[in-house]
Amino acid sequence: MELDNVTRPVGQAQPLSDEDRRFLRELVETNRIEHHGRLSYMDIMFDLEHRYGNSLPGPVLGEVARLVGTSPAQLNGFVTFYTMLSTAPRGKHVVRVCTSGPCHVSGAPAILSSLRQLLGVGIGETTPDGEFTLEGSSCLGICGVSPALMIDDDAYGNLTPEDLPRILDTKRAGGAQ
Repeated sequence: MELDNVTRPVGQAQPLSDEDRRFLRELVETNRIEHHGRLSYMDIMFDLEHRYGNSLPGPVLGEVARLVGTSPAQLNGFVTFYTMLSTAPRGKHVVRVCTSGPCHVSGAPAILSSLRQLLGVGIGETTPDGEFTLEGSSCLGICGVSPALMIDDDAYGNLTPEDLPRILDTKRAGGAQ
């Protein structure tokens, strides 16, 4: 199933439309087919975040729980366990800075400090224009190029604070690395 490129306004937990219900039903059924009768909650959640503006609204999770045959509380437990998923509204781009040991000793504090200054927000906050949300991450799995960060699905390593304005400008303009 292909996702449309239309995202919903961030932070608006509206009742589900017939179009939303149809999309959710198709998404779950397509996922079930792709996984030979089983479901990949993670794949479903990532697809939902792309559609609903980098967050998972309560009404959406409630309907997905019904469609997959689990309780909303159980699905919420899954979502809140993983730091890459969020039920809270986030910006258009999510900036995750690795704060694990290898990244920390190779310069992550300076990267984080520079991002705070450039974006004007702290960890867990979103820029006033809704463009970026800054998050910390315990590990991105790319220790060999520390310090590292991810913006959406794009990883950046061997960073210095001087690299950040270019990376952020490229993301603002809609580009990747």
